[in-house]
Amino acid sequence: MRGTIDDLLALLWGAGGLVVSGYFLYLAFGPGSFGSPWPLVGLAVVALVGFSIVAVRHRRAANAARAARESGPVSGWRIPARVPDAGPVPVRAETPETLERPSPPELSVEGRAELARVVGVLDRAGLFRPRTPRPVDLMESVADAGEPVTAYSVLSALWEGGYYHPEFETDDHLAALAFHDSHVEQFSDDLRAQVADLARLTGTPITVEHLEVGERRTELTVSVVGKALELAWASHPKYLSTVLHAAVARALPEVPLAWTWSDQGAWLAVPRTDLRALNAELGRAGEWTLVADEEPVAAGEVVPRGD
Repeated sequence: MRGTIDDLLALLWGAGGLVVSGYFLYLAFGPGSFGSPWPLVGLAVVALVGFSIVAVRHRRAANAARAARESGPVSGWRIPARVPDAGPVPVRAETPETLERPSPPELSVEGRAELARVVGVLDRAGLFRPRTPRPVDLMESVADAGEPVTAYSVLSALWEGGYYHPEFETDDHLAALAFHDSHVEQFSDDLRAQVADLARLTGTPITVEHLEVGERRTELTVSVVGKALELAWASHPKYLSTVLHAAVARALPEVPLAWTWSDQGAWLAVPRTDLRALNAELGRAGEWTLVADEEPVAAGEVVPRGD
């Protein structure tokens, strides 16, 4: 109920600021105005700023109340029910493991609300299959990455949820996603795994017809829906190249293969919503781009050989 009251108060204070500042502007420039209008303009600005500050405070209080009560439709955390006092509770003996393990990181109230929001946005885009993770199971891992919460930190938390929640199963949520590390060995098996990921995500038969990984050059021929793509690029043994990704995406123009990047690598998916709508919902939490629209990168051309 508190969140509803604060929402109403935020609306009233915001509307009040517009009315009061509008009244001062009317006195300054309307019929029958007299003298210099600027003192009244100043009062209008002060009134608008003052009312807006109060409105923003009520809005934040409403968001905090909602986050503390429940984190959105994809489930989250609830305030624990009060239980009658049953007397002293036995204290579990500390072990070396519990003594050495640090306290789990925590998100702010705003961070928890943003986590639930981002999970909801990604869920509506069809990125979690077969099941959507609970925000509460990702909270510590996302907090460890730091705020502000981003789509990338939420997805990366899928790998670490089991550290804080042993019952958490990462594979329950990754059927529609793939992660390609930007700084990892690029051997034949790694490239074949990348091909398998692209086939799985796009729902398209993609087979390796020829693969030769040299010290400085990689040659790869893949069959995409019966069409052979002959690829070759200056490769690096420890850095990801995206020539394969771009070629497959451009060979399948009807499949919106997309990715989101950080310095650690790329998460790939085929969202079921328009990318512009997805990015608009995410806002500052991240951006997805079509792989086909990106220029392919040959790691051997951009990374010094000594790295």
